[in-house]
Amino acid sequence: MENLTFTGYTDPKYGSETGSYTALLDPDTLKLDKEIVYAEDRQLGAIGGNVKFVRYKAENLSFKFTIDCTGLVEGTKENDQVYNKIQEIENLLYVYNTDGHRPSYVKVLYGTMVFHGQVKKFEVDYTLFDDKGNPLRASVSLTFTGFRNSEEERKKFSKQSPDMSRLITVKEGETLPYLCYRIYGDSLLVREVARFNDLDSFRNIPAGTQLLFPPLKKS
Repeated sequence: MENLTFTGYTDPKYGSETGSYTALLDPDTLKLDKEIVYAEDRQLGAIGGNVKFVRYKAENLSFKFTIDCTGLVEGTKENDQVYNKIQEIENLLYVYNTDGHRPSYVKVLYGTMVFHGQVKKFEVDYTLFDDKGNPLRASVSLTFTGFRNSEEERKKFSKQSPDMSRLITVKEGETLPYLCYRIYGDSLLVREVARFNDLDSFRNIPAGTQLLFPPLKKS
């Protein structure tokens, strides 16, 4: 059995850990989906048309695993309760994190797979109860949407075609609106580029700063 583990973090660089949870049973299902967005440039009456790359959508990871407190699963303690296990997962992944001012960023590990993201959907089905109505077994379904900070994005996209993205080093006297106009032909995209690079402001960017300019369309 490969341990399924997810760890929460307060920061987008995955440096400040809030806790982790390791499932005792392998996932019943696991699905990773990736999607690319294209735009069709089709003229009226044309049968075909050019298909242009627009952007990658965030990857999604979903899986279902079982929490079993019947005593049959190796590693389960005598006082383990399903409700407590569910609450532990909810606190780690779903509940608003006061230090990070948002739900936690999450790193999911399973075998050789490593996924960075944030929880999108959290579902619990209770499937077995004792004679007092206390749950003994539950099926947990989790869906995560991928998240990479700007530094990780630069590492990924700097190796790709310049038609997809551009890694630019700011020169003395250059401003972000100027660079947006030079690259996209539209200086109004400045706020999107600033947000993509985790900039608090697009003004007074020091020379030597590396910025990633992702595929964007003119306003």
